[in-house]
Amino acid sequence: MKNPASAPSSPKTLVPFEKGQVWQIGDLNVAVTLVGKTLVHYKRYKTKRHGNQTTLSSKPDLQKYLLSNNATLVSS
Repeated sequence: MKNPASAPSSPKTLVPFEKGQVWQIGDLNVAVTLVGKTLVHYKRYKTKRHGNQTTLSSKPDLQKYLLSNNATLVSS
């Protein structure tokens, strides 16, 4: 009989990135503004969106960042 606790768990995966998604990491929010084939434009902010620059990152890098910081999808 196999012990379910010792079974290898599948790696966490995120939903595909879409324009308008907001991910929450503690008190920091990450808002996806544009999604291309391999790159994602997003904004990081605490409470206000005004004045924040758009950041460009590859999809796997942003996914890794969100997973490592236990981000949760707030709205899409």
